[in-house]
Formats: sequence, C-alpha cells, structure tokens
Amino acid sequence: MLKLALVPFILAVLAATSALAQPAPEFPRPEDGYFQETLKIAPGVWSFVEPRFQVQPIGNVTLIEQSDGLVLVDSGGSPGSARRIVAEIRRFSAKPVNAVIITHWHGDHPQGLSEILKAWPKARTIATRATQAHLKDRRTMNTPAAFDPAADETFYRRGQSFIAYSRRMAEQASDPAEKVGWAAAGRLFTQYAEDMRGAVTISTTEAFDERLDLPDARTPIEVRFLGRANTDGDAIVWLPKQKVLISGDIVVAPFPFGFGSYPADWLRTLDRIRAYDFEVLVPGHGRPQRDRAYLDRLSGAIAEVRAKVASLVAQGVSLEDARKRLDFTDQTRAFVGDDPWLRRWFSEYWSTPFLASAYKEAKGEPIVQTLGSE
Repeated sequence: MLKLALVPFILAVLAATSALAQPAPEFPRPEDGYFQETLKIAPGVWSFVEPRFQVQPIGNVTLIEQSDGLVLVDSGGSPGSARRIVAEIRRFSAKPVNAVIITHWHGDHPQGLSEILKAWPKARTIATRATQAHLKDRRTMNTPAAFDPAADETFYRRGQSFIAYSRRMAEQASDPAEKVGWAAAGRLFTQYAEDMRGAVTISTTEAFDERLDLPDARTPIEVRFLGRANTDGDAIVWLPKQKVLISGDIVVAPFPFGFGSYPADWLRTLDRIRAYDFEVLVPGHGRPQRDRAYLDRLSGAIAEVRAKVASLVAQGVSLEDARKRLDFTDQTRAFVGDDPWLRRWFSEYWSTPFLASAYKEAKGEPIVQTLGSE
C-alpha cells in the first residue's frame, strides 16, 4: 500500500503478528512528535506540521485566510488529527472554511476530510482529476466510502498487532536509537488506532486538469497541476502575494517517499517548482523550507538513480540484481546523516520503492497507482 495508511513493510508485519497479545495502551509522549505543531508561515498563513519523521506519516496541513473565509490545503491524516485541526482553526478565526484542497490521494492527506466537512459542511472540496478518481477507487483506498463497522474493527485490530510488534522490537533492539524509535512507534500506533476509528474516504466534489484559482484581494490562491511526481495527480498551491508554495508530497523531508512515483516527470515537476519565486516552501511532510537546497538534493537523488538504473537495464540486469548492485550510501548520508533510526526507514520509504519505479520506467513498463504498488 502506498503510504496511504500503512506502508508495505508495516502491512507485512501486521499479517505476521495478528495473533500477538495486545499490550496495555501507552499513548504518545511530547518528545515523540506525533501531534502536529502550529507554525505561522506568513501573514494569514499557518501550517500544522509533522514535527519529525514518523513510521506512520501524518501529512502537513496548511490554513490560508482569505477575506471572506478560510482555505485548507489537505485535511489531516485521520479523523482524530482532523478534529484537532478543527479545534486549532477555531482558535485563530471565526471565519468558515470555504474550501479544502487535497494535494494527492495518499491517505495521510485526505483521511480527515469527513471531520472537516462535519465542522464546515458547505466547504468546496477540490483536487486534480486524477486524485479525485483515486479517492473514488476502492482498489486505491483502504477505508470505505461510508462507515462499515466490520472494516473499522479489522483496521483497529491490525493496528493493535503492530503496537505489539513495535514493543517486541523495542525490547530486542541492541542499538539505543532503535530501542527509542520502536518504543515511540508503538505509542504512535496506539494513538493512530484511536484516531482512525470511523475513518472513511471521501472524494472531492470538484476537479481540475491544469489550474484552478480562488481569487481574493487579500490572498489569491492558485492551484496547479505541474505534472506527475510522487503520484499521477499531485497538486501544488501557490500564494503569489505571500510567496508561499505548498508542494504536497512532491517534496517531503527529511527524505522523499518513492512509492509508485514517476521519476522523469518528477524531475520536470521539480524544475517547474524551482521556477516559482517562493520565499517559503511547505512540504508534504517536514518543516517549511526557505531556500532551494533541499529541492536541489532531491532532484540530484532522482537523477542519479534514474541514470544508474537505465545503465543496468541496458545491460539486461534484473530488478533483484539491480537492488544488490546500487549503492545508496552517499544518498543515505546526504538525507539522514548517521541517525540509525532514520537510516533504517530511508530504505523502506525511498531507495527500495523508488528503485522499483525507476526500473519500470527504464523498461518502459507502466507505473500503476494502486494499493500495494511500489
């Protein structure tokens, strides 16, 4: 599954540990960084930001104030996170949320939409046409379009299995960072299981192909599809007066997510993003960026893997052998340094799935955006 609610590695763990006894619940601590932080990005612009990398990612959400109301970019990674966002928004303004823009279909971005619409039922919901189609497609999404008690209970039980697995991994870990990381992951999934209770996938009511504008004298908003990248329907949001660009998962920190991506198109899309004269870039995960250094690192990583994989494909090397031959040591160090916990997940989220996408591209094979694809 595509970083939608649980990544492929985690799904395999859940299948293998379904019989484990449930541990006593232990919820996230402040140092775990599970709950999003509120950051002021520019006048009238705030982001609810994932403080650090999580095994189960929670997409950043950005709040934009216009003259007659508010606009959200993405909706939270779960019903629970969306409820916290609703409460935070109401601290800032009595204005209604008039629109919600969903940047792409991965579940940690649209999964809170149902709760946002409970608070502001008249809000417009907007996405690219490709993203809208994915949100309607049961092969893509892992929560139903309407509440299903049986599906809800199954999802909850799977979460309990991973809590138990994380606790066991923490007990067995010899490296202190691994021990801390697995313990925090167990607490994260305890909260996430509760936050996902009642989750449904709601598609948007509006879709666009290349551009959609939300005019306003104070804060005009331009929504654009610049090309495929992390998915086939990634939208960016540009605030020309504030010079803020919101990228969705086209840009993710501390390292990119490579599942089911489109390497050549991703490079071209990054070039188009680089052409904007932004002063702040809000990524899909991670803290806001105020220069182009990370964009350059990301583009370099994509280009390097594409070139090496194309050379191996030309030699007739199999995907399995390509995995053995490609060395990601320099990329790992560039993105995560010597952090042993992040180094572990760099492979799961970036190098392994992105290599698969680059291999398919070099072979001329289609990259399909479905549940469970790499």
